[in-house]
Amino acid sequence: MPPRTSRLFDPEARGISRRAFLKYCGAVAVALGMEASMAGSIARALTSAKPQVVWLNFSECTGCSESLLRSEGPNVESIIFDVLNLNYHETIMAAAGARATELLEATAAQYAGQFICVVEGSIPTAQNGVFGTIGGKTMLSIAQSIIPKAKYVISFGTCSSYGGLAAAAPNPTGAKGVSAVLGLSNIINIPGCPPNPFNLVSTLANYLVAGQMPALDSKGRPTFAYGQTVHAQCTKPYGCLEGYNCKGKTTYGNCPTQKFNGESWCVQVEHQCIGCTEPNFWDANAPFYNTMWASMFATYRKDAQAHPLNNAAFCTPCHGSSTYSSRKQQYGSTFATRMHSEHEMTSRLNTNVGCANCHTAPGGTKIEIDD
Repeated sequence: MPPRTSRLFDPEARGISRRAFLKYCGAVAVALGMEASMAGSIARALTSAKPQVVWLNFSECTGCSESLLRSEGPNVESIIFDVLNLNYHETIMAAAGARATELLEATAAQYAGQFICVVEGSIPTAQNGVFGTIGGKTMLSIAQSIIPKAKYVISFGTCSSYGGLAAAAPNPTGAKGVSAVLGLSNIINIPGCPPNPFNLVSTLANYLVAGQMPALDSKGRPTFAYGQTVHAQCTKPYGCLEGYNCKGKTTYGNCPTQKFNGESWCVQVEHQCIGCTEPNFWDANAPFYNTMWASMFATYRKDAQAHPLNNAAFCTPCHGSSTYSSRKQQYGSTFATRMHSEHEMTSRLNTNVGCANCHTAPGGTKIEIDD
């Protein structure tokens, strides 16, 4: 079964104004470190080139595809799916069963050494891959058969890049990222949980304009998107959240500058960075929340009601007791969680004048949260 016929991408026919499209191409050029004048070249490439693509879904939640499908301004999924000759994507394709399998194999055979393989999800490897099968074949065998035939491989999302959630301890399925399984040199990792579709578009634009993939860092990520830490680019809209378990100082990504849909990102919506673009982030960064994080949300809401006992008389029975020091020594780093969670995570101290006024995190903030 031959791959479907190509058709050129017409932005205006897809409801994208020429002005919006050129502005988007200019943003892509800037992100790639090109001159803004290269927007025209990127626009021409995106409206003429039709590289063959197969999109493989392995052990994943479909969140990466959803991130792409739900993109806005200017209709990024239209750019992706019309610019690319996408011949196989299990989530959105009409074909099913044997017909779908034939289409995948036909594309890989006909365009061997030419097509781009986008992979979403980790690959189960334990017991020869029996924990993940598609059409009677293991995901592992499909990966070993199809992926090495590609000219370039793009691991889209943290699961396909480094194993992600499926690889978190104890990892009974032996889930691994594509690179860890196949060890190929032509793999580009675009991690994130989910990844920003802008980084995928920019990576493909670099390939279409320059004829090659962008420069990569030591973890296989494009340096244009993962060359700086989140902390270095963060505008800290609510003050630095390092004390609230934010991982921005050890996480590389362009989230603060290339926001999702050009609108927002984690810290901007009052959540600390959890380091989702880094290998092993589920295990290395757990727990994602500490008591200061919980206290921040229970303390600074402008419509919170003060508890009648929220004063020195309320705190003194614990902090002034003879057991305070011994309990702190006994519990060590878990002391705050054990001794405070019962009132920081419930409504008993849900007030603007709460514990966080004393237990101030480094660089913390008292800006009211807009509900």
